[in-house]
Amino acid sequence: MTAQRISAISLLRQTFAVVGSIYPVLFRINYPHLIWFVLSTFGRDILLNSFEITTSEQADAGLKLNILYWLVAVPFLSGATNFYTYRSLTENQVTASDAFSQAKRRLLPLILVNFLSVVVVLLLFALARASIMWSQQSFAFLGLSIVIISGCYVLYRLMFSSYAIVIDNSSVPDSFDSSWKLTEGRSWLIVSSYLLIAFVFFVPGQLIDELIGLKLGNPLASQLVGQVLGFIVGVLINVYFILLYQRLRQSAAATQ
Repeated sequence: MTAQRISAISLLRQTFAVVGSIYPVLFRINYPHLIWFVLSTFGRDILLNSFEITTSEQADAGLKLNILYWLVAVPFLSGATNFYTYRSLTENQVTASDAFSQAKRRLLPLILVNFLSVVVVLLLFALARASIMWSQQSFAFLGLSIVIISGCYVLYRLMFSSYAIVIDNSSVPDSFDSSWKLTEGRSWLIVSSYLLIAFVFFVPGQLIDELIGLKLGNPLASQLVGQVLGFIVGVLINVYFILLYQRLRQSAAATQ
């Protein structure tokens, strides 16, 4: 049997159709992100003025908090979000508490998958930088292109690894294998999905952010508006990719 055809546009329409019923709980799960965005925008001056923290001390504390946030909080909240969204869309309703409990149980593999993805990105950056340093060589541009394309390809093939971790209780190797199989032969679908999301969400959001920034004339206010818009868009994008993940699983099951 051939794989089922999946339309990026139909997934977007379905995203808007279903998001209203689950958005309140998704907001409850993800509001720490919004708090973090606000603190990262205004927190520096508050800390410096209220606690007499020097700029260097604040920078050091900020770096540690950023590492903790991206290493622990992001995988934890993403895992809870993915678990709740998938269960809700498959009519196996759970609560926000259930989602947090599942993300807590699977936190270590979630952190590991997230960390390995960051390592891939850093390796890609290092190789790209090395290629630029060797720019005097005749094939430097070709080498740089190969490095970037290869890194993006690996990230795309492993993009659903964290989903399998929290939804199916898969091990890290099994989650990589599952994502690799689900995305096989789906490169155009993934690329078109990202292009559609950029066109529908990011371009209008950037324009709104720029207009508000020009009207208010306040960089911090503009940045805060952009972060709030990014938070709202992020929830919608998560629903979209959970729907895509669900369709890919259904398609894979139909071909077996």
